[in-house]
Amino acid sequence: MDQTFTQKLSNIQSIADELPSALIIHEVETLQIVYMNSVGLNILGTTLDELKAMGPETYHIKYFNTEDSDEYVPKILHLIKSRTQEHISYFQQARASQHAEWQLFVSTTNVFARNEAGDATHILTLASMLDPVHHITTKVNRLMDDISFLRQNNLLFLTLTRREKEVLKYIAMGMSSAEIGAKLFIAPATAETHRKNIKNKLRLKNHYDAVRFAQAYNLV
Repeated sequence: MDQTFTQKLSNIQSIADELPSALIIHEVETLQIVYMNSVGLNILGTTLDELKAMGPETYHIKYFNTEDSDEYVPKILHLIKSRTQEHISYFQQARASQHAEWQLFVSTTNVFARNEAGDATHILTLASMLDPVHHITTKVNRLMDDISFLRQNNLLFLTLTRREKEVLKYIAMGMSSAEIGAKLFIAPATAETHRKNIKNKLRLKNHYDAVRFAQAYNLV
């Protein structure tokens, strides 16, 4: 470590354990954890030596919901390449073990240190746990569930034709094939055929599944 980074790390360590949030410093080149304050270590139920020993990939898979990373990792990579002093904020879910429930965090990351050429060498993240009973946490969790649903089912939804999407909308609204036919000026039998095709394409098991797709894709 260069002298400038060592001094900055020493400065941050002197106050890090007094912060109400987890503080994590990663080395950019390897994504290895260089430092985590006691708040973060207590949340994960581990030690800094254990984190370093398991390596960055195992660390990420063990403690974080990897589906979330599709949203925030590209932002972090852009931040690393940027020469500005900007920061990014995002939500992520973490847990101490596979048997524990996911906890929702709002995290902020910025570049902590650069080399003489101006390239980022280390990033710093502050992660604050949201109160699980707060109404905002409930809404954010619902949003993240929707994002996960979209990611998992987007290829299926793309197989629908424009007409099938229209029919799906009215299915979600509880209309019968006869009512859908009248709404779209098509024969009830044609509406029923669309209904069966939609069920097969989206692998729908019940009406709730149809509603979930329609809501997720803003049809209703």
